[in-house]
Amino acid sequence: MNTHSWLSLMEYSAKYRVSLSTLRRRIKAGEIESKLTEGKYLLRDGPLQVVNSSSETIAPPTSVKSSKPEPTTPSVDSDQFWRTTQGLLGEIKKAYSLILQEKEEQILQLKEEVADLKTLVRVLEDDNNRLKSTLPTPIDFDLGLEV
Repeated sequence: MNTHSWLSLMEYSAKYRVSLSTLRRRIKAGEIESKLTEGKYLLRDGPLQVVNSSSETIAPPTSVKSSKPEPTTPSVDSDQFWRTTQGLLGEIKKAYSLILQEKEEQILQLKEEVADLKTLVRVLEDDNNRLKSTLPTPIDFDLGLEV
């Protein structure tokens, strides 16, 4: 283990399974060694060493088998993650709206085509009935053939 490396709070929390609120509370109380760099707190890579007590070491919890998987902590800043998620959600909504609009236009076009086809069927049926009524009735012709 490299004692000279520093980890961000998120990295430390994920690696040693210590909550962020515990880390922040102990930093505020001055109980653990930390440094502030570019607006972010960094902690030494290693188990928590409480500074004010009699060099007490807090070990990470032992692994207990659980039926639920542990949630993974993203290494991305939560605000950045939230903005990215909202941006992607907005894109999905726009795409969904566009598809719905296209489908509605297709439905309207198909309804117009159905109406046109119904009109055509009516015209053809009327024309067929008119032609049937104007044809002479069939006549038996005597062709003079003897049987």
